[in-house]
Amino acid sequence: MPQQRQIIDDLLLLANKHAASDLIIRTGDRIRMRIAGDIATIPLDKVAAPDRKLSIAMVQHLIRHHAAETEIENINNLDFHYSLQNACHFRIHVLRTNNNFGIVARLIPQNIPSFKQLRLPPIFETISQYRNGIILMSGAAGSGKSTSLASMLNHMIQQRPVHAVTLEDPIEFRYSTGHIGTVSQREIGTDVSSYKQGLIDALRETPDIIVAGEVRGREEIQLALEAAETGHLVLATVHATTATGTMQRIMAAFGLDEQAGLRERLSENLRAIVVQKLIPMKASKKRIVAQEIMIKNSIIRHFILDPSQWSDIPRAMEEGHNLYGSQSFDQHLQQLVEADLVDYEIALPYAVYQEDFAMRMGRV
Repeated sequence: MPQQRQIIDDLLLLANKHAASDLIIRTGDRIRMRIAGDIATIPLDKVAAPDRKLSIAMVQHLIRHHAAETEIENINNLDFHYSLQNACHFRIHVLRTNNNFGIVARLIPQNIPSFKQLRLPPIFETISQYRNGIILMSGAAGSGKSTSLASMLNHMIQQRPVHAVTLEDPIEFRYSTGHIGTVSQREIGTDVSSYKQGLIDALRETPDIIVAGEVRGREEIQLALEAAETGHLVLATVHATTATGTMQRIMAAFGLDEQAGLRERLSENLRAIVVQKLIPMKASKKRIVAQEIMIKNSIIRHFILDPSQWSDIPRAMEEGHNLYGSQSFDQHLQQLVEADLVDYEIALPYAVYQEDFAMRMGRV
């Protein structure tokens, strides 16, 4: 195989060596990596910017084992899993840009990290014991949702003899078959045609747990709710930045005439919402997760039913911290600053309510 087709592997290994979360390649641009949340650029004297021919060669190398026959010039976007044996795993996204090609590779840890390694709060142990209902994991792209969700599922199959069915696009983490629980992983486009079909199929696959991927469409939300209502535990992701924002995203998929009924179903079946961001740690190139955690209780259930009281949910989360393990995002951010894990100046821009956060920290 021509040497030019191997440069992408070298770049992926370089990203892994530098603990990058992402490798970013674009025709005619310098190679870049995201390290601890920031973009780092590789100098041209180290690695030249790829031309169109080299970019196509790199894409061809990455998809050489892809199940579907793919004509390069017909690609607008393509997502798949790629591994360098005994080294690292990646989620690859190929994109068309300015009629050329780009590659964004997200590094996937070979081993699923534990709650302790991720510094997740003790309430995750409790959440992982739920037997039914819906748990939503929210956050922006790149906030570590998939990693936290994988850690939770891995913890569940280590502790309980359960069967989980996951719907993934593409499959990222791989679960050991040596635990007392087991996971059937299904990749969209390879193992099943769509999230919708996967959710329909899942109910015939004797699951205890269904990992529904990202739920954003009306049909996917309906099917996820139906699965929860029939006694299954459903884990799903949503792109939102707060707990109330997560519920608003769910509600937005339905008409106004349906929303009262949807709020009733959410109040019955929603167990928890976890929203997270990754924040640069103090004096470190690493990042730490900051989370908003809404645990449903009688007060939260009452608020869910009445949207005029949704603005009271953050206060209810804070007041329920000691009893339920819930917390607002800014409350957790304050804890991280006080624990000397995050600088105040770094934390402030990430706060949901920046003026209130400054007052919390005595900076006003």
